[in-house]
This record gives sequence, structure tokens and C-alpha cells, in this order.
Amino acid sequence: MIASAPGKIILFGEHAVVYGRHAIVSAINLRCRVKVRRAREFKIKSQIGVTGLDFRVHPYVSFAVKRFGEVFNLSGAQIEIESDIPIGSGLGSSGAVIVATIKALSAEFGIEMSREEIFEMAKQVEIDVQGRASGIDPFISTYGGAWLFPERRELNVPFEFFVINMGRRSTAEMVSKVAVLKKQHPEITEKIFDAIDRISIEASRNMGDKETIKRLISINQSLLRAIGVSTPEIDRVIAELERRGLNAKITGAGGGGCLFGILEGVIPENSIVVRCGEEGVRIEDE
Repeated sequence: MIASAPGKIILFGEHAVVYGRHAIVSAINLRCRVKVRRAREFKIKSQIGVTGLDFRVHPYVSFAVKRFGEVFNLSGAQIEIESDIPIGSGLGSSGAVIVATIKALSAEFGIEMSREEIFEMAKQVEIDVQGRASGIDPFISTYGGAWLFPERRELNVPFEFFVINMGRRSTAEMVSKVAVLKKQHPEITEKIFDAIDRISIEASRNMGDKETIKRLISINQSLLRAIGVSTPEIDRVIAELERRGLNAKITGAGGGGCLFGILEGVIPENSIVVRCGEEGVRIEDE
């Protein structure tokens, strides 16, 4: 069976959401497809390489298989992964592959799982790999749409966005970096998280107002820079975009990954265009 799940874009609230604040996140029109076939042993094939269960090379898929196997009897499977989502880009490649793997496994082995059960298992896998996680990525990959978290209020995002990939980075590293800063300067970081929280709430109330959203994008980026998840290269690209009248910010953990802004007229060089509110995990035709 083949299952696919969408990537995601965090519009506002990354890092702060890990500490209980609000975030706005949407599924996008980039998908990961996972094909599962019954087999005597485990084999995982992706653009990274070909392995058995390997918690270093294929950590997200391997932990997904492990968690699935703890609930349902599983002796072997051949798993093939194809994805439109750049790895390590902040666009939810890990959440999408976890969710698509669980969905494909359940379909291939004839096991009924609700969306909530898929999400809960996928969230645990994310924690297995990263140590700490908000659960937003697997939620979006499971349910699709665009949402305000943590209350799970669905939103309409009427804009298309340009996305520029700044290169791979480690989510776990960035999450750990922010955790260290919070431990060193708790009062300061909590105030920054509070400010990011207010941005997410205000954005949710003004999602149809392009100029307001553009201003909030810039403010949110400045706060992400303050907690150390921007880089000189990211700052340079954003400054160049601002000279052209385009507001942009990090989406995801930072330290690389992707930048985004509202698409207005000409598409910036080396960028792709994404749509929001896409469908969640689904079974694909063979």
C-alpha cells in the first residue's frame, strides 16, 4: 500500500510553541509518499540509502516501525520512501514520513487506525528521535488544513507563499540550543516567548489582512534572531528581500532550513511557491 502525507509550514510561533505558547501552522502542497509491502525482514529504501531498521540513518521510519510493532504484531516489511519535501528544511519532512509510514503499515496489514491514533503514535516517534517535540508536525501531516495551536482552531490562510531553502539543519540541535538559552536566561526567554505568543494570536485574528501579516512576519523574525536560531546568511537574505519590499522569516527550527514570505508579483530567485490548507494523510492509488 502507498500512503502520502503533507509537509507543513509554520507561519508563526516556532520554538515558543514547545513551551506552551500559540503557533499557526498549515499543511502545504508538498508530500511524502511511503510504499509498504509485507516481507520476511525489514528493508528501508529512500534517497538517503538502503538499510534495515537503522535508528541512525533512518531514525524516523525505524522508530515508526518500532512503535507500530509494539502495538501490532509485525515481523517484516519492505518500505520505500519518495518525497517532495526537502530533508532538514523546516517543512515537516520528518513528521510527514512518520505519519505516512504508520498509515501505509496499517493499510498493508489490514489494521484500522483513526487519525487521532495515527497522530498520537507519530507524536511519540517524534519524541523518540528529538527528545522533546510539540507534536505539531505529525498533527498537521495527519489532519491537513491550517490551525492555531494549542487549541486546534482551524484557520483559512488566503495567501500563497514563496519559500527559500537555506540548507539542511538539525531540529534537535536548534531545540536544544533554545533550551540552553532558556536555562541560562529564563526571564528574558520567557518574555520573548510571550511576545511570539501575542504575534500568533494577532495573526490568527487578521489572517486576511496582508499588510498586518507582513509586519508580524518581520517582528517574529526579529524575535527568532534574539533566541539565536537565525544565522548571518539568513539575515543577509532577509535584508536583501526587505530592500525589495518583501518581508520574510524562518519557518521551523532555524539554523538553516527555509525562509518564507507572502508571494507578491515576481517569485524571488531560488524559491518555490507553496499553497496552504492541503489535505492530510491519505492512501494513494498504486
